[in-house]
Amino acid sequence: MRVRVRLVLGRLFDIGEARTAFGRALLQERYRALQRQVPLLYAIALANFLGLLVAAGTHNFTLFHPANLLIVLVILRLVHWLRTRHATPPPRRILVELRRTLVLAFLLSVGFGYAAILLLSQTAGHAQDLVMLFAALAAIGCAYGLTSFPAAARMPLLLFALPLSVRLAFSPDPAHVGVGISLALVTFLILRLVNIHNDSFVQLVRSRSEVENERGRAQRAEREALAEKARVRQVADTDPLTGLANRRAFIATLRGRLEAPAAPAFALALMDLDGFKPINDTFGHAAGDGVLIEVAERLRGEVDDGAMAARIGGDEFGLILPCGTEAALTKAGARACAALGLPYRVDGREFRISASAGLVVLVPGDSDVTTALSRADAALYAAKDKGRGCVALFTAAIAEANQRRVAIERALMDPTICETISLCYQPVFNLRSGALRAFEALARWTDPALGPIAPSEFIPIAEQINVIEGISDGLLGRAAAEAACWPDAIRLSFNLSAVQLCSPRSAARLIAIVKGRGLDPSRLQIEVTETAMLVDFATARLNLERLRAAGARILLDDFGAGFASISYLREMMFDAIKIDGSLIRGVPESDVAVRLLKGVLDLCASLRVPCVAEHIETDAQAALLRDLGCREGQGFALAPPMHPGEARALAAAEVIPFEVPTSLSA
Repeated sequence: MRVRVRLVLGRLFDIGEARTAFGRALLQERYRALQRQVPLLYAIALANFLGLLVAAGTHNFTLFHPANLLIVLVILRLVHWLRTRHATPPPRRILVELRRTLVLAFLLSVGFGYAAILLLSQTAGHAQDLVMLFAALAAIGCAYGLTSFPAAARMPLLLFALPLSVRLAFSPDPAHVGVGISLALVTFLILRLVNIHNDSFVQLVRSRSEVENERGRAQRAEREALAEKARVRQVADTDPLTGLANRRAFIATLRGRLEAPAAPAFALALMDLDGFKPINDTFGHAAGDGVLIEVAERLRGEVDDGAMAARIGGDEFGLILPCGTEAALTKAGARACAALGLPYRVDGREFRISASAGLVVLVPGDSDVTTALSRADAALYAAKDKGRGCVALFTAAIAEANQRRVAIERALMDPTICETISLCYQPVFNLRSGALRAFEALARWTDPALGPIAPSEFIPIAEQINVIEGISDGLLGRAAAEAACWPDAIRLSFNLSAVQLCSPRSAARLIAIVKGRGLDPSRLQIEVTETAMLVDFATARLNLERLRAAGARILLDDFGAGFASISYLREMMFDAIKIDGSLIRGVPESDVAVRLLKGVLDLCASLRVPCVAEHIETDAQAALLRDLGCREGQGFALAPPMHPGEARALAAAEVIPFEVPTSLSA
């Protein structure tokens, strides 16, 4: 029974809770309604109470009369609610305020009820009627004003109106009994209306709360979708290894800067790492990745606010920089290259690379992305031509060189390009006997519009635009057909590019081309450079082994011009080593040059690999090379490159074409 009574009382005088979202929303709505209603409620209560006192004819109150205390309490609460009518306290603070309101409603209801019953007992006649009127109006008015807070709304009904109706119901005056019964019925009716209003109020708040929750969920879902979209965009625009912007983001930013109206000029820089690929090939991609991560960190340190650094390729980086003077831009590029040229430590190893940079000043509206990148790329090529770790700013001279490069690219893309490139043949002689040993096939190209174009100029371009295989295969076929007309003792020496050397199926294709032109592969000499083998050493080694297995001889070309790595001499089987002309130039005039040349020849002799000297320009050079033990040589001092007919005639001759130089020691 006690539990049931406690449950009923708890339901009647429930204030609310702040633990759930709906509970907090209900508290806030009740409080907002009270902020609007309570000041009016207290005004009604005060007016009716004063009317009640006036109607009862009570004028002689002492200072501490209970009626005066009630009036003071009502005025204080009225002032309090007027001062806080615009405040929005948190739910827990509202809970405290509602509890206080409930207690005050209890006290005021008891006080007003007691005062009304007391006045009713002390008056008679018309004054009693007025007391009943004002008391009923005060109780019902207060209850109606508190309908948004039913626990408090029930107080004036249960503690004020109901006791008054009971008092009237037991009055000896039949009229008062009727009024008491009527007031009791109205009290219960208003209690019912308070419950109905509360149910509607709760349902309204619940619906609004659900709508707000749905809206909140929708907004959260939208924020999450936007955040996910931003994350996806960031992932799509970020290089996963270095954390820099990737090529996509870099191009988009560059395009935006170029298309921005009335935007200031800015600078574009393209940077390329020199010597990075050997790190990947020798120490693995983990070491290479470590270097790239450190490169990115150093570039971040070199760019200021408003600048952008991006990784746009394997070992290629791009910068968008604020525009300054040409000297300032060149200095900024040199500073970035210097930062990237410092040693790198990855997994306990130290690596050294360098970086070249090409810069161009861009004015929005004057060029598109393709043109801007082309100019920066041209400046980068110019920087690389200066040497490793250099910087070049795009100029009119570079623009002219770039136009020539573009024209060469366009000409090389012509399907009939092989027909316009001719071949000449430079003889290779035995330096001791003077016997003709081989002809090296050399490409010669004279374009009607561009004039003579050296192989050192067009071959790298052909490699970069992926047409070198077709050109080289065509030239090898023509050279093989020509060599088939020479005596069997004379070999054809042919240079392979890096692309051919590192193509997985190039060995079989080259052998088929040579055999198809009637030349035995044993008469073929393949010349390769260290630089070409650096591109893909494993594939290059496999191709060379297959070519040797077919009978071809393998020559290491330009030894001494590149890295001159001893490891290649140890790991690869070469049939001969061609000494670069840079080691021969300056001898015999320079003792240092002679000692260096002798050291290289002694090294080859210790490996039992014969040497071929190229670019022999004087008889003294030829004589020195013969004395130092160099077996074969070629150069203008012996014979210049020849047209096919001249080479055929020389090959058929029975005489030694040049006089063997006298030994310098003789």
